[in-house]
Amino acid sequence: MTEPLYLVDASIYIFRAYFSIPDTFVDNRGEPVNAVYGYTNFMLELLEKQPQYISFAFDESLNTCYRNDIYPEYKANRDLPDENLKFQLEKCQEITRLLGVHHLSLQRYEADDIIGTLHTMFAADRPVIIVTRDKDLGQLLRADDILWDFAADLRAGPAEVKEKFGVHAHQIADYLALAGDSVDNIPGAPGIGAKSAAKILAHFGDIDSLYLAIDEIENIGLRGASKAKQTLLECEQRVRMFQEITRIKCDIDMEVSLEDLEPSPASASELKSFCDAMNFGKRVRERLAAIGQTSLSQHS
Repeated sequence: MTEPLYLVDASIYIFRAYFSIPDTFVDNRGEPVNAVYGYTNFMLELLEKQPQYISFAFDESLNTCYRNDIYPEYKANRDLPDENLKFQLEKCQEITRLLGVHHLSLQRYEADDIIGTLHTMFAADRPVIIVTRDKDLGQLLRADDILWDFAADLRAGPAEVKEKFGVHAHQIADYLALAGDSVDNIPGAPGIGAKSAAKILAHFGDIDSLYLAIDEIENIGLRGASKAKQTLLECEQRVRMFQEITRIKCDIDMEVSLEDLEPSPASASELKSFCDAMNFGKRVRERLAAIGQTSLSQHS
């Protein structure tokens, strides 16, 4: 069997750790490192499954993404990280690098776009497991791919996406453009909720086809069809803008080979220094040593 490719939406698990683990975990300066601790344990659990090909994608484009140029209100409902969280985000990338695991972050693109591009580059002849809690990434799924919410151990393929949202995986971006996505501060088309968006896409297939034959909307059994038609015509420009920002980019110019996604041995000295700085205990050090194929004794 062809080995699957693991693509990890790393930042979502860092934030999960930051908000769910007490900040009593501190480094050797007394600064909270709860997110680093939680993320490291998450990464270890995943790497202990010994994936042959894996890449971790991080978000650095918290207010510099090209989507903010298109729609300045994009994710404007989210607070920017404070100094401690910035520090912890950097340390999470550092421990990933020190473990010899492929990782990427870009100023103009989100983790979703990195994952989408790697999916396009390397998924032609192998299944892909996207480790995430983000519904947006469902749009990438092919028949043998899955979304894996690692923390909850929930897996979803195209059938589960269809059951949950009422649309096919490849329609997720258009579904969010129409219905809106409060998580990303995308309002969608006024009055077009989730059920209406699903019904529209079930008939038309996508937003482009909807606007090519919008008169048909009155014949698909949609409640308030005339008003919906008027609304969609009035806000076509905004709907198409939302369509542009909900679609994951899959063509970023990146120089990456499949071999780059194979984990490599860690640097023992650097990894030990990191563990000392983060005040990691014996159990975490032992697990890191096993993954990194090195020795990280607290007293060596």
